[in-house]
Amino acid sequence: MSIKLSNLDALKNKKCLLAFSHGVDSTALFYLLNELGLEFDLAFVNYKTRAASDLEEASAKELCLKFNKKIYIKTAPLDLKNGSNFEKTARDIRHSFFDEICIKFGYNSLIFAHQLNDCLEWFFMQLSKGAGIANLCGFEPLETKMAKFENIKKQISVARPLINISRNEILNFLNERDIKYFTDISNCDIKFKRNYMRTKFSDAFINEFSSGVAKSFEFLRNDKKMLLGEFIYDDGEFFIVKKSENSINLIDKAAKRLGVLMSQKSRLLCQKSDCVMSHKICIASNDTHYFISPLNKQKMDKKFKEECRILKIPPLIRPYLYSHRSLVDLFHQYKLLS
Repeated sequence: MSIKLSNLDALKNKKCLLAFSHGVDSTALFYLLNELGLEFDLAFVNYKTRAASDLEEASAKELCLKFNKKIYIKTAPLDLKNGSNFEKTARDIRHSFFDEICIKFGYNSLIFAHQLNDCLEWFFMQLSKGAGIANLCGFEPLETKMAKFENIKKQISVARPLINISRNEILNFLNERDIKYFTDISNCDIKFKRNYMRTKFSDAFINEFSSGVAKSFEFLRNDKKMLLGEFIYDDGEFFIVKKSENSINLIDKAAKRLGVLMSQKSRLLCQKSDCVMSHKICIASNDTHYFISPLNKQKMDKKFKEECRILKIPPLIRPYLYSHRSLVDLFHQYKLLS
């Protein structure tokens, strides 16, 4: 069978890094990208959660040796008994590792193996919480993010070529070619909400309606873009949002790009008062706009403080602007004064 990958043009002439687990999805994507002649290397995280973890790592090394790929490996032992904290901790570890590799070795595109079933799992999880359309779609086929390591920051592209392909299609591809892959038994543990949604709802639904679901997500993503509108300013790290009924959705999007997932409580809080989220980002506002920036504790001189007072720049974002002086001009350029 043939599988048509998405967004391949965006990966051409890029130095690409594939997030690899040697599970069903990332193994299939490895072979598909290789057959298409795309140049890429691998990043692998070993959480040491089960006996097969080391076998997966060894097999991944063999695969890279066979196909002349580089592989970067991080060992980060975790305890599965931590429940939802395990998922968050594991996600933070691997994304921090991916950022480090992209910056250290010059990769400008990060490839994930998220597929259609993953999209529907996310949809059901958000639906169960009472989310709106801006948060129901979840994964984007192609987006940008700010990679950070130590004091270095770099904007990279994120691609998900399998996003319209069902898990069954991927499994059929692997089985037809007798390609070796591993199954993570923790994915069957329904104490994790994602696994619960997969086991009870999303897989069965995709099995019957995969083509319709893929088309619906295309429409939803287009509707989301129309609903969200656009940032007044966006350099991948500093964001300006004009106040409106839908501004919280853009704030949420900016927070995600800066590595913070906002809860419903934090979404309400940031609309009422200036605040710091997750000790990472600042969300501040004046009468007409919201401003989202990384948290910065830079000491400022008196002259700059006075300039900010005159321009009515919210105090929380002043230290960041002190380190990025050119951004102060935006308060004139976009008429951001209260």
